Amino acid sequence: MLYKLKIKQVLAFTLLIGLFGCSKELDQLPESAVSPDQISASNIEFFLNGLYRESLPARDNYVLNDTRGGNYTWTALSGSNSAYGMVITGNNVDDRLSYSSSIWNHAYSNIYNANIILDAADRLSAEADLSAVKAEASYLRAWLYYQLVTNFGGVPLILSNTTDNVPRNGADEIWTQILADIDYAAANGRPLGSTGAKKASKEAANALKARVLLAQGKKQQAATLAESVIDAAGLSIDADYGRIFRDTDASTEIIFAFGNLKTESNLRMSSLYWPYGTTWAGSYFVQPSDYVVDELYEEGDMRAEVNIQTIVNSDGSSNTIVSKYWDVQPLIVSRVSELYLIAAEGYGRTQGLPFLNAVRTKRGLPALTASDVASDEAYLTEVLEERRRELFSEGFLFQDLVRTDRAIQLPNISSKDKYLLPIPGAQVSLSGGVLEQNPSY
Repeated sequence: MLYKLKIKQVLAFTLLIGLFGCSKELDQLPESAVSPDQISASNIEFFLNGLYRESLPARDNYVLNDTRGGNYTWTALSGSNSAYGMVITGNNVDDRLSYSSSIWNHAYSNIYNANIILDAADRLSAEADLSAVKAEASYLRAWLYYQLVTNFGGVPLILSNTTDNVPRNGADEIWTQILADIDYAAANGRPLGSTGAKKASKEAANALKARVLLAQGKKQQAATLAESVIDAAGLSIDADYGRIFRDTDASTEIIFAFGNLKTESNLRMSSLYWPYGTTWAGSYFVQPSDYVVDELYEEGDMRAEVNIQTIVNSDGSSNTIVSKYWDVQPLIVSRVSELYLIAAEGYGRTQGLPFLNAVRTKRGLPALTASDVASDEAYLTEVLEERRRELFSEGFLFQDLVRTDRAIQLPNISSKDKYLLPIPGAQVSLSGGVLEQNPSY
């Protein structure tokens, strides 16, 4: 958590900006922030909408697993000594890493806000049925704890807001709570047909649960659940791969995506990849790795030209860029293709191959036969490569390698301790020794 007085300040600031979003409120002191008692049955969805807006991940954090997993390298503008360069090389990563503090602060400030909404919903339960509101807030809290546990391991589990120093819970306890929140969301949420893809539906909760089960090694359960969500959602793999990201609202396969409206957040993923002076001018801090450019995509794979592009500058020079994202678009959390790949992996090479081939053939590649993947290990390798191709720059790669224990083969990972990021040093100091640092940092 954000220890001592800092949590009060961050919580108030988040409530003022995220839940009100009004310039008049921004002029007020933190002490004038909304209190939980000001939430009523008539305005609680207003606060829930603010939680959605504030839970939108930061641009760099959204694709951190691509950065750490080998999909990117640094550019001349960022350099090997930048935060990008450090996690790509594994050099000089310590408790001052900006990624750590950004993920930690973002997650806990919004977990605190989720707790406020959940507590208010319980208080108001005699006045109105707020189970759907609680379901969506529970989903968002689960998603935030998922970010924490996959990046840091065990963290403080805060279900009732406090300013006390709280020690870390074990990672297993965090996973258990994530599943509890997801199960509540699935049991009490509204169906996708009612919520649309910008809200956390029953199907969105179960899609996230399938991902969590896969991360825990419960492959058969993950596959069975993924298949059931595919059937329940009534969606299909989008034949137009580029549309998924460039015209997300029109895509046939989105289960849940943060709205990312220009009028509210204006998070532009393309700004990380495109150079200045181009159509989608940006910082150009990372670029596709040599492996991605030279080896990842087979001939005929439509995803290659969507994900990677070489642009020629006015001076005749050129840049190879990640071209997947244009302008400001919804930020996808779950889509149907991921569920097909969860089923493909979870069921194994006999039962899972049709799910793998469903993705491949939709992307212009030939179906694989049993002889193409003659062993379980060869099949898993093929599934992981297909995930890397399909989910490129959507924040999956490093965790895919961690859960299959292949991340140790990366050049930036010197030991399995480095699967986790360091806890922010400032938080360790503020805790007065209550919060313990991860090993090797």
